[in-house]
Amino acid sequence: MKDTKGITLITLVLTIIIILIIAGISISGTIIIKDEAEESIQISSLEMVQHAILERFTKAELTKETLPGTIIQNSEVQKIIEEINSKSEENITLKGTVYYELTKKDLEKLGISQEENIFIVNYSTGEVINKTLKATKSGKALYTYSKESE
Repeated sequence: MKDTKGITLITLVLTIIIILIIAGISISGTIIIKDEAEESIQISSLEMVQHAILERFTKAELTKETLPGTIIQNSEVQKIIEEINSKSEENITLKGTVYYELTKKDLEKLGISQEENIFIVNYSTGEVINKTLKATKSGKALYTYSKESE
């Protein structure tokens, strides 16, 4: 009789295959969670900018101060909306007439210091468009507006 000690080659290969399968499942789950977290951050940024512009607009109506940002042509805003609509399955239509482009400096005037993206906003309708990213990886448009302005 032959004395067999240790593990066989088949057992070793099966163990490695099982470990690789478990690792693959873990990695793909982590990637999905990371993408969902990034999307959540992007949507929160939109809402934060929207809150800040609506607050500043209300204050400006009372104090007659100028609003931060550079006025942008409606044709340029429309091109961005068309690009967003092609990247997402949404059909966004503009609700206002005067749009401002907000850079990092403009956002700092609104009290937002950690944002690197450029936004297009309409102060009176509360519309906010992330001009830099336009849409999330999953195809959700990075656009919001104030439902109260309808």
